[in-house]
Amino acid sequence: MRLLTFLILFILVSCSEQVEKYSQEDTIINAKGKGEKSTTAGNLITTAVRRVHKLDAVLYPADFIESNAAGLFTSDRRSEDTVDILNNYTNDKAKDQLRIGNMSGKDIKEFIIQRSREKYELDLEVSGVRYDLTFKGGVLISESFSFENGQLEDDRNYLVAISNAFMRPGGHRDIFPPYEFRNSIDRFFVETNKIVSARDSVKTFLSSGEVVPRLNRIRARVKNTKAQNHGFKSISKIQGISFMSPYYGDIVTTQGIVIAFSKMKDLPGGYVAYIQSQIPDNDDRTSEGIKLYFKKNPSLKVGDLVKVTGTVYEETGNPLNNLTTTSIRKITNIQVFENFKDLPPAVLIGKGGRKIPDHHHSTYVGNLSFKASLNLKDGIDFWESLEGMRVKISNPRIVGFRGGKETYDNYKTDPERGHLTLYVMPENTKKTLTPSGGIMADPDSHNFNPEIISIGSGELTVGLKFDGMYKIGDIIPGEIEGMVTFTKNRFGEGEYRFQLPQESPTISAFNDTLETELPDEEKEKLPKFEAELTDDSLVIASYNIKNLSSIGKDRKRLQKTGEMINSTLKCPDVLGLVEIQDNNGKDFSGTSKAEKTIADLISYVPKTGDCEGVDYVSVNINPLSHREGGIPGANIRVALIYNQNRLGFKENPAPTPLTETLITPDGHLNYNPGRIYPNSEAFQHTRKSIIAEFTFKGKQLFVIVNHFNSKLSDSSHFSAIQPVVNASEIKRAKMAEGVNRFVTRLEARSAESLVAVIGDFNAFLNEFPMKVLEGNNLHNLMRTIPKNDSYTTNHNGNLQSLDYIFVNKQLKKHFKSFQVPQINSDYMDRLSDHDPVISIFQL
Repeated sequence: MRLLTFLILFILVSCSEQVEKYSQEDTIINAKGKGEKSTTAGNLITTAVRRVHKLDAVLYPADFIESNAAGLFTSDRRSEDTVDILNNYTNDKAKDQLRIGNMSGKDIKEFIIQRSREKYELDLEVSGVRYDLTFKGGVLISESFSFENGQLEDDRNYLVAISNAFMRPGGHRDIFPPYEFRNSIDRFFVETNKIVSARDSVKTFLSSGEVVPRLNRIRARVKNTKAQNHGFKSISKIQGISFMSPYYGDIVTTQGIVIAFSKMKDLPGGYVAYIQSQIPDNDDRTSEGIKLYFKKNPSLKVGDLVKVTGTVYEETGNPLNNLTTTSIRKITNIQVFENFKDLPPAVLIGKGGRKIPDHHHSTYVGNLSFKASLNLKDGIDFWESLEGMRVKISNPRIVGFRGGKETYDNYKTDPERGHLTLYVMPENTKKTLTPSGGIMADPDSHNFNPEIISIGSGELTVGLKFDGMYKIGDIIPGEIEGMVTFTKNRFGEGEYRFQLPQESPTISAFNDTLETELPDEEKEKLPKFEAELTDDSLVIASYNIKNLSSIGKDRKRLQKTGEMINSTLKCPDVLGLVEIQDNNGKDFSGTSKAEKTIADLISYVPKTGDCEGVDYVSVNINPLSHREGGIPGANIRVALIYNQNRLGFKENPAPTPLTETLITPDGHLNYNPGRIYPNSEAFQHTRKSIIAEFTFKGKQLFVIVNHFNSKLSDSSHFSAIQPVVNASEIKRAKMAEGVNRFVTRLEARSAESLVAVIGDFNAFLNEFPMKVLEGNNLHNLMRTIPKNDSYTTNHNGNLQSLDYIFVNKQLKKHFKSFQVPQINSDYMDRLSDHDPVISIFQL
């Protein structure tokens, strides 16, 4: 009986633990199967890193495994075998480094899926985690994840190693865009500030004598479904009348004239061509152009008439937050017939041509991927109908920009990675423009100007002047020919783009008019706070200074920001500051203190002109380290500075960042400054609002500075899911309710007190959270100025308001004026991506 029991236990252990975990034979370590499934080389290096550093999981780039190396793993592990094994892995020190941090199971899954979509191949070798993905023409149709021999839990945090070279800009010169841009890794990878060597881990592991898991077991796989061959189809038939090709995942043959061709420098590399039909089908819903993707150079030229056979793909980033690009990949045959000097004629859009919808991005409800037919009255559908085709526009107006000399330090410090996107609106005289010539979004009617399209730099665009000083309202006179693409940008999001594959005489002529620096006479015209002030005037302002620290390249921007507080804001009595970083910026070492950052800013404010006699003092509460959101390591927070020669302030600091601020029976704060409901669910994992109590002209003044959660979790206007999902509103509404409740309680105990609620609220003027914040006792001063002046930021060409000053009824009695000096939204070389807001009260 005992022998039978032993045999049963032996069989159970052998079939579960031993077979699953331990290698029973010598194994060849190589990259066989690379791109399709995990390799023995990948299994070994990820196992080594995981075991040596006691991690839950390792995600190692398959690209860093050499394709033509091999070694033999044996039980005795001879030194010469170790040398052969190490030849499987990159000897580049930068690529060898792995960064350790924490990720949730949900984020690990999404990260693996995103990386697999770069080339629709296995991108990450793994240990700890196992996965199996199946794509049909770029569309993920099945996924399976596990952890060890159990479930990969969405809400559990795992200690993970990922590539440091891929992590962020500058990690390695050959890798762009990095995880931080393409995959937003900084939002969900919580760093431990530890970096390890993968190769050293392998050496340590091989010499340790540890029992080794089976290295020839498949831990990860990326498959594609079997394709059917539909023979010859015209480009318009392949594109179809909807967003998704009726042939995605299947093989087709088609032909067209090459209208653009380029090697792709950025991930995933390879070569891209666009071809367009010689004879259109006269259905405006169907595009006559399509993208071709090649791993190797097919040696094509613009004008070549080509015939290709390949598999139809619908390329995407996040399928819920992105549309798809119809393309032909896995090309098995290509024929070049002749070269035409004249390309297919460009379709004129805008004035004099096809009408561009100017109100709705989409009127559809649901997933656009399942929409039966395009509706050319919807903006997204209109641009989709032109995907891959040659088009031309007349006299486009610049309404926004990204990259180039957009920010004060970007182009000068990062020219190698310099990029430029201009958001333009083809000639259109119907819409009301701002005084600067820009165009405002109208969130109330869900109008985010679908006629705006980007002209982006890159391999498929030539002739843009990177160091040009563009301004909102600039018109590029003349016609511009290019082509429309739906492109995954460096941030992983998709957008329609007007590419310029050939030199444009119109662009060249416009370039000649561009300055590389803003002329002095233009600088003198920059908006400034204008007011006649008396000793009884109280000036309150708020400014998002965009992740500002006092170290490195930020220091000069900090200095310029101090000078701006003098020249533009004229040294307000109280200035709320949003996105102040700690003393060492993005570095994870040190504490969350920001006294030096704020003190340096104050020191850079010239005490001349309107600022003569101003003596600023800071009010700040250091947050919990690395637990309140923002750029990892930077510990951003809200703070304020005030002129102690004008306001009284009795400091009584709270003992901890999470100490509750209470209102005493006689209407004062128990701690000054304090934080509003720092322990409530509404303020978890985000910036806490700070409140300070002052006296001015014998009156109590309370100022609350805020930075509500961002819109990063919302879907975009070019999302597959329509209408747009504004998930971030839920949290903002809770934060707004908390602040309003605190103000209500404050007024109940101090009926004559003056209250200002200021900051960056990441919400539109009439968005639900802002209505909650206003309630019955606060008033948004943005409502006091003309609608076309009421913007504080520019997002992809849409001017919109996110920054406000709210006042209670007692302070509103003293209201004199409210202004938004738009020094950043309308200009390049800007100090921030937000404009300040400022108001005067006469007591």
